[in-house]
Amino acid sequence: MKIPRGLVFTVFVVMIALAALFVWKTFLRHPVSEEAQDMEELEEQGTRSVTLFFGDRNAQGFVAERRSIVASLHRDDEVQAVVEELLRGPNSRRAVRTWPKGTRLRGAFYDEDLHLVYLDFNSALVSGDTGGSAMETMTLGALLRTIAIDFPEVAAVQILVDGLEVETLQGHIDCTKPFRPRDWL
Repeated sequence: MKIPRGLVFTVFVVMIALAALFVWKTFLRHPVSEEAQDMEELEEQGTRSVTLFFGDRNAQGFVAERRSIVASLHRDDEVQAVVEELLRGPNSRRAVRTWPKGTRLRGAFYDEDLHLVYLDFNSALVSGDTGGSAMETMTLGALLRTIAIDFPEVAAVQILVDGLEVETLQGHIDCTKPFRPRDWL
């Protein structure tokens, strides 16, 4: 039985097309990097919901508030956004602002190897209003609870003022060593 030439030619063209497609998919097409895929997901998502903690008006604990921040692939950007939200203060009337007036976050830096966040504040953090040991505890508690809940991968937080370690914020709690956020839950 003789196979028609047209059929042989068609099978040959289909085989060449399949081979070319295989070569293109396997060797020539540049796969999308994981970072680019993550970026596309972030662009679709846009924001991330976080939980912030503020001091209770009756000094009996903490009040949680939900907020949204711009999502980022960089942990330090998200940490900075969260701490800046804390510094803006609470929306709830049940909560109080615990940060000294004029306190600003100069930068947040995340060391992935150590799972350590450095938070660099301006000098208003240590020279501003003092509320005694209770207010200092509430300020640190609100900060560290927020970090523990929103960034569970962070094992430690080191507080800096103008780029330098400080002994204490208001004279009551040792700030020379990094804090473990989970210890403040």
